[in-house]
This record gives sequence, structure tokens and C-alpha cells, in this order.
Amino acid sequence: MERIDELYTVFQELVALASGVDTVILADQGRDAPAGLYATYKPIPIRAYGWSQRQRELIPATEEADTSLGQWQDLRETIVTSMEFMLSVNILNEGADTAILRLHNANFRQPVSEFLYRNDIAWRYVSGCRNLTGILQAGIQPRWQADIHLFIEHTLSYELLRAAGFNIQFINEG
Repeated sequence: MERIDELYTVFQELVALASGVDTVILADQGRDAPAGLYATYKPIPIRAYGWSQRQRELIPATEEADTSLGQWQDLRETIVTSMEFMLSVNILNEGADTAILRLHNANFRQPVSEFLYRNDIAWRYVSGCRNLTGILQAGIQPRWQADIHLFIEHTLSYELLRAAGFNIQFINEG
């Protein structure tokens, strides 16, 4: 994963599986709320952990080069780290209390654990559930919130200028 929007559909499916809520939408889009029980999610990157793994590959030169000296190449370096994400989940309307309860230990349920494995996600824990129920248009709107903490592999690629490279061979005669 290089961009956070690559994870939107994965997070949407994960929240639906873990909570049992059918309607799951990305938070803060400025759209009208759907009717009935629904959940919103917002991924927040927290920090990178551990030592990065680096991979390098040769790519065609990105700058104009003197081709009389041969084919020029640059390097593309890719760094892979383990990134902690906090997935903030809000569940609204009737049945929200039951749905938020399902998040805890969801990683031990077969469909969720299989989904995590398939998508290379490590489930860390779920925060305490917060009751944010409030009065909305003269009625009570049940609303619960919790944060799912996950580890996901994050990649970052960039090009490195490679000066006129050459190979060296050492021969030990002796």
C-alpha cells in the first residue's frame, strides 16, 4: 500500500465483517446519512514500526543521458515498513450498541481472521467503546464509537539518480 485510498474498500469490508453492519461508508464526505443502522470509518495513520526493508531495481534513466556511452539506468528504491493505523468506527441508529460490541475479539471469528490474513493485516486491539448517543431533531439517536488498531505493510517508492555505474570483478590469484 502506497496511498491511503488504496485501503478504503479493504477497511469498508473489514468494518462490515467485524460489526455485522451492512451499510458502511467513509466518514467526512459531506453526504446525507443513510437510513437505518449504518457505520462510518476513518483511517488514521499513527506511526511506522521496526526496521524498513529496502528493495532496489534498475529502471530506464529519467533524465536525458548521453547514449553514446551505452544504456543509462536509474534505480527505483522501495521501502517497506510496518505502519500502525487507527480505524475510527462510528455506528449509528438502532442496534448500534450490539454492533459496536461485535468489534471486540472480531479477529478471532473465522470470516474476519481469514479476511485479515488474505489482506496482510495484523489486528492489534479495539479501544474501549464510547457512547456518543445524543438528541437529534427531538429524538434520541444511538451512536457508539470505537477505534480498531491495525498493522499494515506500507510501501514508499522513489527514483534515485544512478551515476554512470559500472561492474567490478575481483580475481584472487594466489
